[in-house]
Amino acid sequence: MSRKPLDFVIRALLASTAIAPVVAAPAQAQLAVIDPANLIQTALNAARALEQIRNQVMQITNQIRQLENDAKNLTSLGRTFAPDLMARLGELDALINEARGLALQVSETRDALENLYSGDYRNTDVASRARLAAQQLDNTRAALQTSLLMQARVTEQLGEDERILEALADASANATGALSATQATNELLAFQVQQNMRLQSLLVAQSRAEALERAREMEALAQARAQHAHFFSGARSAHPERPPWN
Repeated sequence: MSRKPLDFVIRALLASTAIAPVVAAPAQAQLAVIDPANLIQTALNAARALEQIRNQVMQITNQIRQLENDAKNLTSLGRTFAPDLMARLGELDALINEARGLALQVSETRDALENLYSGDYRNTDVASRARLAAQQLDNTRAALQTSLLMQARVTEQLGEDERILEALADASANATGALSATQATNELLAFQVQQNMRLQSLLVAQSRAEALERAREMEALAQARAQHAHFFSGARSAHPERPPWN
């Protein structure tokens, strides 16, 4: 009950109190005497009780609304795209792991640099140099093949990413609560991270192919110098008085 109806009840009771002595006087012998003050106090107590009940009802209503909001905020997005994103990264990892030639591991790369790409061909024969050159060429070819396969798979995944991004945008737009909105944001961040990691994998494959080709070219030059030195050292021995280049 609001304050205005309560004031109206009090004024009505006070008015009835002012009239009560006039009306009750002729019938004093037949009717019981009514105490106006007691009547007003009883009405006030009843009005206060109604006001307390009204306040309790409002509190309960607010609590129900709060619970409804809490339930809405705890509603999840209903779908997660993380497995799809991880599957795409797994495909690229599989391509890298299937790559032939020089493996992308520190220990094997260090061993290859010491044995295949040392740049030192002194005291080596033609057969050993030819064998090393063939291995270097195989490594470069395998790295280029891996880079091309990575580029092809990334291109295929770009079309799949468009569908995922569209679904993520729809899910974010239809988020109904705080938890759902947070999950949608996290899904979008995971999508961006997946794209960055995929770009890194592609750059690693391309850089690896370029580095191996550059290393092969440098080894070819080193072999050429070794072959040049070997040839002219024999010429010096065969023509000590008149070198063949004169």
